[in-house]
Amino acid sequence: MSLQLLIVIIIGIVVAIVIIRGIYRFFFVKKETGFCGGCKACEFHPENMPKTK
Repeated sequence: MSLQLLIVIIIGIVVAIVIIRGIYRFFFVKKETGFCGGCKACEFHPENMPKTK
């Protein structure tokens, strides 16, 4: 029984870390997107991305 409790506690800690990380990234991390901000094409083909700076 104590082994099951230990496994549940470990899984709970991992889930809590993932949720806290997701909340942090949602509110505090700025996304670096392309110039249009609409698609992911610039990430796959950076050579086609226009120079914005």
